[in-house]
Amino acid sequence: MNKIKNLFKNIINFFRSIRVSTIYKIVGIVLLFAILLWIYTIGKQSITLKEKNQHHLLLSGKIINKGNDYIIIEDLSRNEYLIPTTIAETYSIGSEINVTIDKIVEQGTTNTPTIVSSNKINIINEKKENKNADSETINYIAETEKYLEDRNLQEEAKQRFINIVDFLFYNDSVNGYTLNDLTAKTKLKILKIVLTIDDKIEREFPGYKETISSTTNKVYTGIKIKIIENYLNTAVKICKYDKTLCETAKQDFQDIKKSFSITWDSIKNLIANSTQLLKEWYEIYSGKTS
Repeated sequence: MNKIKNLFKNIINFFRSIRVSTIYKIVGIVLLFAILLWIYTIGKQSITLKEKNQHHLLLSGKIINKGNDYIIIEDLSRNEYLIPTTIAETYSIGSEINVTIDKIVEQGTTNTPTIVSSNKINIINEKKENKNADSETINYIAETEKYLEDRNLQEEAKQRFINIVDFLFYNDSVNGYTLNDLTAKTKLKILKIVLTIDDKIEREFPGYKETISSTTNKVYTGIKIKIIENYLNTAVKICKYDKTLCETAKQDFQDIKKSFSITWDSIKNLIANSTQLLKEWYEIYSGKTS
């Protein structure tokens, strides 16, 4: 009993010997540790909550491209996401959708979309008029090529050539559609046909492009180089996420370079200080398969 009394007495004497300022310091240290522990606990809970919610993230954006088994959407921050789907044909480019993300399959880069998986895609604002954009635009351009072979239709073909160039490079429309309304697959087909049209215009109507360039504020000369550059850039991007279409693009370019005598030296002259771009373009130019 005396031992307990002595211990209690010693404790009281210890606290009596502590200065008031020291007590404040001790209380402050205890409070600091308590706050840090609280922040750590809340932070840990937030991380856990975020990990749980990663399977239920809602992504909103506009469809900017699609293939046989995927759609690509762009959000308000201009980030691109590829969503594999078995019913891509039911979605129209330009439509606004909400997507519930199950998981991130592969993080994207500045040149490639982030691949995500989803079992829930809701169309918020469908752009129905885009459903025939691919077929109608290809028909218009292929028809223009045929017009050049008919002397009775050549004047109309020349006017159509202006429309097509404006469509490709000046954001104009053809039959109510702009270039952004088309799938990447159709863009490649169109560029290939337009190369032939440009070549025929050069041969059949020498000086025509210079004339229309001088009477407008738009440039219609040097279109061949612009088309080739556009084709290569589009093909490189496609090869990042669509292997089947990538191989088609490479095969088609073999026809292009043969038909229009395109050399690798002429391609290299289009690029200034971009080793990576040269490498990627060469894969398309050479037809090299992975």
